[in-house]
Amino acid sequence: MGVSAGALMRLAVLPFCLAALPLCAQWDLRLELPRPSGQSLPQTLITGTGKLASGDFNTGNGFIATGSRQLFQVGPLLKLEAGLEYSQFSADGNLATGTSSQGTKLKQQGAGLGLNAQVWVPFVGLAGEIGLIQRFQRYTLDAAGAPNAKDLSRTWLRVGTRYRIPSVVVHPYLTASYQQPVTKDRPVKLSSAADLASYLSAQGNGQEFERMWTFGVGVTF
Repeated sequence: MGVSAGALMRLAVLPFCLAALPLCAQWDLRLELPRPSGQSLPQTLITGTGKLASGDFNTGNGFIATGSRQLFQVGPLLKLEAGLEYSQFSADGNLATGTSSQGTKLKQQGAGLGLNAQVWVPFVGLAGEIGLIQRFQRYTLDAAGAPNAKDLSRTWLRVGTRYRIPSVVVHPYLTASYQQPVTKDRPVKLSSAADLASYLSAQGNGQEFERMWTFGVGVTF
């Protein structure tokens, strides 16, 4: 029984089509600049008539680099994608104990796995986003040259928006988001100077960053 020339051609092209399947998927590359904040150093814990410790980490810098791949799409309005990220957050602060004050630096860096849904507004290139990111980070607090490090694994909620810039081959976009941990742990209470070491150790339990805004750019292809 013979095989037609058309069938042979389809069989010959099949390996190339299978090899090109990953290229047919929609990819998303994004770079964001975070502005983390939080009350990492207590302002309201009082011993007697004065504060035992005070200060904030309310200024920060760093970056979040994310690569995502579309899992599926429902019409032109709904997309679901999975992504891998590398993030680094850092902030400078000041810790005051009694009459003395010392500079502090907080840094978190590591990888993350996330799921993100996009809901598009028809014809305007605007979409809302909501997703979850499981971040695995190394946390380091340096107070007066004495570093204290812990490993963190926390789930973050990300709510954002993006505006797609019209283009032919690739699709650049602008994005902004608000992020916060799904659960928050509270630090130890400070009732004496001896509790300060315990407090610094407890920072790795999740009080280090309570929230952050991010602003960035990306491209899909």
